[in-house]
Amino acid sequence: MPIGVIVNCLAVLFGGLFGAAAGNYIPQRTENALTVAFGLASFAIGITSIVQYSSTSPVVLAVIAGTGLGSLLLLEKRIEGGFRRLLDALPLNRNAFDMDRYITVVVIFCSSGFGIFGTLTEGMTGDPSLLISKAILDFFTAFIFAGALGLSVSVIALPQLFIFLLLFFSAKGLAPMISDTAMQNFIACGGVLTMGAGLRVARIQNVPIGDMIPALALVVPFTYLWEMLPF
Repeated sequence: MPIGVIVNCLAVLFGGLFGAAAGNYIPQRTENALTVAFGLASFAIGITSIVQYSSTSPVVLAVIAGTGLGSLLLLEKRIEGGFRRLLDALPLNRNAFDMDRYITVVVIFCSSGFGIFGTLTEGMTGDPSLLISKAILDFFTAFIFAGALGLSVSVIALPQLFIFLLLFFSAKGLAPMISDTAMQNFIACGGVLTMGAGLRVARIQNVPIGDMIPALALVVPFTYLWEMLPF
C-alpha cells in the first residue's frame, strides 16, 4: 500500500485548496518573503541530495546531455502546453497567471530528488517515513504558491500521483537492477534539478527545469557505462 505516496499527494491537494482560499488574506510582502524562503529551502534540499553521490562525472554528464536533449525536444514548452490544456479544461480563474512559475512548482513537487528517493524507498522497503516528512513541507509550499496561482496548484497532485505510483510499483522490479552507486547518482541528479528549481522559485536564475528532466532517465545508464571504463 503506497501510504507515503498518497499522503504526499493529498498534502499538495489540500495545501493548494487551503492556500487558494486564504490567498486574499496573505499580504504580498509576506508571500514574496516566503517564496524566496521556499526557493532557498529547495536549494538546500538539492544540496543534501547531491552530496550523497558516489561518482561526480556520470551525474554531470547526465545533466548536460539530458538538458541538451530536453532543449532539442522543446520539453519544457511541451510540458507547459500540456498543463495549459489541462487547466483550460478545468473551471479555474487564471487571470494574470504566471505559467513560468507554475511549471517550476510542478517540477518541485513531481521530480525532486527527495520525492523520487522517498517513493523508491517506500516501494522497496515499505517505509513511508521519508514521504510523510516531505508531505509536511509540500503542504506549506502548496499553500503559499496557491496564494498567487490559485486552485491550479492542487491540480499538480494528479501528475504527482501518477509519477509516484509508477515509481512505487516499479521499485520492487528495479531494486535488483540498480546498484547502490547508481541509486545515489540518481538521487543526486534529482538534487541538481531541485537546486535549479530553488534558484528559479527564488527568482535568482531562470533555470530550464523542464528541459533538464531527461537527465533523470540518463543518469543510471551513464553510471553503468562510466563503471565500465578502464580507469
